[in-house]
Amino acid sequence: MSRTRLAALSILCALIGCAALVTFWYNRPTTVTIAVGPSGSEAARLIDGFRLALQRERSSVRLRLVSSDSPSDSAARLEREDVDFAIVRADISMPPSAMVVAVWQRNPVILSAPATAGIERWTDLGGKTIGVMGRGVGYNIRLIQTILREHGVQPSTVRMVEVLPWETADIFRKKQIEALVTVGPPSSKPVADALSGLVRETPDGKVILVPVREAEAVADRVAYLESMDVIAGSFGSNPPRPAENFPTLGVVHYLVARRGVDDAVASEFTQQLFTLRPALAAQHPAANRLEVPDTEKGSSVQVHPGALAYLTGEQKTFVEKYSDYLYLAIFGLSLGGSAVAAVLGYFGLGRRDKDPGHLPEVLMMLRQVRATDDNDVLDEIAHRADDIFVESIEASKRPDFDSSQFATLTLALDRLNASIADRRRTIAMMEDVEEEEQPPAPVAVTIARG
Repeated sequence: MSRTRLAALSILCALIGCAALVTFWYNRPTTVTIAVGPSGSEAARLIDGFRLALQRERSSVRLRLVSSDSPSDSAARLEREDVDFAIVRADISMPPSAMVVAVWQRNPVILSAPATAGIERWTDLGGKTIGVMGRGVGYNIRLIQTILREHGVQPSTVRMVEVLPWETADIFRKKQIEALVTVGPPSSKPVADALSGLVRETPDGKVILVPVREAEAVADRVAYLESMDVIAGSFGSNPPRPAENFPTLGVVHYLVARRGVDDAVASEFTQQLFTLRPALAAQHPAANRLEVPDTEKGSSVQVHPGALAYLTGEQKTFVEKYSDYLYLAIFGLSLGGSAVAAVLGYFGLGRRDKDPGHLPEVLMMLRQVRATDDNDVLDEIAHRADDIFVESIEASKRPDFDSSQFATLTLALDRLNASIADRRRTIAMMEDVEEEEQPPAPVAVTIARG
């Protein structure tokens, strides 16, 4: 193999290796961390199911769960950059570096009380004792205090007791509370259990769900509050509870990412989250609460650019993302290859003489034909010419066959055969002339004597 071909093969192998390395680097799984908790909660189980689904789908993004005690703990971990993603609540120290990927769930604040308690508006809570779902967290009580102040009720006039969902019935039976406030989706088990406990201990099960009629106005004044509608029949359909839709206030849990998370990673994470949501919902109904965040300009939340690219259909492909680098690489290789070829050509490196094949032998035999007067020599030359023609025909089957060289050789063989024929005729004519120029043989005369 010539040095030029060996060099070309080496360059080709190097390019293939580089392409394989780039492909491996681009498609390698990226592991990101997500803070979710507390351990065993509905959110933690859903995220763990999402982690397993990413592994099954061989996604380029993989998850590692980091357990946290509460949304505030998750927010603190994200702010310290201990994790890449987290589930946070809008009213609990939303980190400045957090950018929204998805709406995790909406948590309406629902005030419920027995019909006999005389609580029909939030302003009726002054002097009452209410149970607030959630113990040891504190932020639900702070949320209720904000809503009371917006209704003109001093929080100090309302006694609030933190209760767990399964304790509601017992606490109400002991008359330790007069009403109950839940914070969470009506379809979630803790909220459903807490309200069902209150209904069981209420005479005739007559429980009133108190709306917040000024919800939109309050939401305009308090940035982290949102106006939400509780759908009729959310807590049961026989009888429907509530009997009709009513407005209330609430807060939102967001799935957020650090600002420094790569756009491609955030885009793939968001795509897989919403693509796998139907399959996840079969085992984890909480997945049905996932929503696409508001992507309009001027919205109250800032969406991560990677998530926004997927949600708005502007997700870039590999070629679109690295097109500039690809063009520069192609240009550099072309320019570098031309420069190397010029240097090699200038110094004559890698150059080799072209194999002339049988052409020199045919030309030599052509000279021998002109110089010989022996027909036997011409016969030998003619036999050799036939052998060269047969060998050339056989060589035409090879992939490296040179058709232009074969055409030249054929022309030379034609000329050789013509010269052999001419030389045979010349030799024959010379033999005839020699015979004519020879003197006649002497005639013997016999004289008879007598």
